[in-house]
Amino acid sequence: MTTVLLRRGAELLFALLALSLLVFLLTALAPGDPAEELLRRGGVQPSPESVAALRAELGLDRPLFARYLGWLGDVLRGDLGRSYADRSPVAAEIARRLPATLHLAGVAALVAAGLAVLVSLATALRPRSRLARAVALAAVAVSGVPPYVVGILLISLVAVALRALPTGGADGPGAVVLPAVTLGLAGAATLLRLLRADLGHAVRTPFVRLATAKGLRRRRVVVVHALRVAAPNAVTAAGVMLAELVTGAVVVETLFSWPGVGQLAVTAIRQRDLPVVQAYVLVTATAAVLALALAELCVAACDPRARRR
Repeated sequence: MTTVLLRRGAELLFALLALSLLVFLLTALAPGDPAEELLRRGGVQPSPESVAALRAELGLDRPLFARYLGWLGDVLRGDLGRSYADRSPVAAEIARRLPATLHLAGVAALVAAGLAVLVSLATALRPRSRLARAVALAAVAVSGVPPYVVGILLISLVAVALRALPTGGADGPGAVVLPAVTLGLAGAATLLRLLRADLGHAVRTPFVRLATAKGLRRRRVVVVHALRVAAPNAVTAAGVMLAELVTGAVVVETLFSWPGVGQLAVTAIRQRDLPVVQAYVLVTATAAVLALALAELCVAACDPRARRR
């Protein structure tokens, strides 16, 4: 087991290193010159001399690989650089906004997992009912609708028409409901389809049929025995879903004015603020990789076959 953990840890470190290189290259090689953008936003007409001076001040005139090594060394020390816009430390701003994003992603994950488990169990108990057919159609429909469309509909119906919840911001405990539901519905649809299929396969396995033949109630057979068989794949899918929730919260945070790192990233992209964009992509992608690694460990903990593999 120790060897497996060491190997997984080495693979995780290599993945994070490759991820850091990819993040830096994608942002550093993006079209446009941050120095020119900063000068224009400050009301200065860019000239070759002023652009060259600002590029030297920001360190953009150094070779690309040297810039990457310097940036990676700073990241390993916990320094994510300074914002081009106001010269404030990026790490402090990310640390201030990251809890809001994790809060939103966590509540959305609870919404998605709760809906998926409850509805899939209900349909597994009555697989040929109208509810099962309606759930299948609803899952396909919801998975095909972009989150911002769902968010606009919820704002129009719940916040504007019914005035039951705020339209945006993070003031009050009810403010997280609409963005979390918007973000969680897409994940719930994907997890629901997988869990329904796995439960349908699990109820046909020999030992589950044996439990039914012994006279156990169908509810106990499905909830206790079949759900245990379907759990490993569901946990893996939940890890993927959590990673997608963390990395895909940009649109929802912008729509609902949620003060997380996604809204910060949108502003940074508009301003060509490369240190903030690099820090956002690196932090969210690292969170996604760690979520997938945690899901793999959970599967290994609950499934002996995964431990043997």
